Amino acid sequence: MSLIQRIDALLPQTQCGKCGHPGCKPYAQGIAQGEAINKCPPGGAETISALASLLKIPVVALDTERGTAPPQVAYIREAECIGCTKCIQACPIDAILGAAKLMHTVIIDECTGCDLCIAPCPVDCIEMRPLPESVIAVVGGLAHEAEQYQARTQKRDHARTRYERRTERLNHEEQQRLTERLVRTQRSAPVAGTSQNAEDMPLVVANPNDAALKKAKVTLAMARAQLNKSLKAFGHPPTRQQQAQLVLLQEQFESAEQALAKLESTSEVSAPAPVSNNAELKRAKIQLAMRRAELKKASAQAQSSSELTLLCDAVAAAELTLSTLEQSEA
Repeated sequence: MSLIQRIDALLPQTQCGKCGHPGCKPYAQGIAQGEAINKCPPGGAETISALASLLKIPVVALDTERGTAPPQVAYIREAECIGCTKCIQACPIDAILGAAKLMHTVIIDECTGCDLCIAPCPVDCIEMRPLPESVIAVVGGLAHEAEQYQARTQKRDHARTRYERRTERLNHEEQQRLTERLVRTQRSAPVAGTSQNAEDMPLVVANPNDAALKKAKVTLAMARAQLNKSLKAFGHPPTRQQQAQLVLLQEQFESAEQALAKLESTSEVSAPAPVSNNAELKRAKIQLAMRRAELKKASAQAQSSSELTLLCDAVAAAELTLSTLEQSEA
């Protein structure tokens, strides 16, 4: 095994990104190049000690600015799930079952507690809970410490295998989509030596605003996901450099939100009045759900009273906007 593989074998394989890398193997590559060994909250002191022993360097304390990650699993409040599949797409080891517009659930025995499924959830129906006693007992019930370490090693290897298989599957699906797209392009292209009259060609009327609107929605979703992921990964309170990065991400998110709102308003001007009202009503409901979710998260994280007051005001304003639109619709 190479040094990177041996380092990766000691990491917890949560693929959570709290170390600042997109996964455990990239962090292993960073450690092999001299990066600090104390950036993995899920691994904790055990992983730091194992890495120090492997690399023949002193043991250091965990970087607490990155937060802590006690043994935990994700839990979906199934009655609130809307079946959007965003959590399924975010899970790095395929530990969530479900389908579009159907209830989702977490496979507890497979979940590594990375909490990557929380930020993408649009209705905030996912929470992290302590690891069930039945799961802890499987390891804790082993008589010898060597057996317990072996059990944890097997769990890490199993999680790594699931992550690698998921990555291979996604790469295969992406390659298949590219191949199919190329085939469709070749089929639609005119054959050399033939001509096609303009009157024989199908009339395709495309709305350029639709493409811009779709791109703006994707940009907003990516900005929101990046901001939420950074908020989860950074410590409490964040460092000065992290604060500057959060400010930049917040500005990018607000800019994307304004760009989308501008495009939607432009689209609504050219649309019939009933459609415009429906779009505004739907957007108001989404805004209210987002503000409520932000307030709930802030309350759970025990934010300052001034921040909670601002969030309460934002919820009240969103409720007033929705109420006004509903009255006008009636």
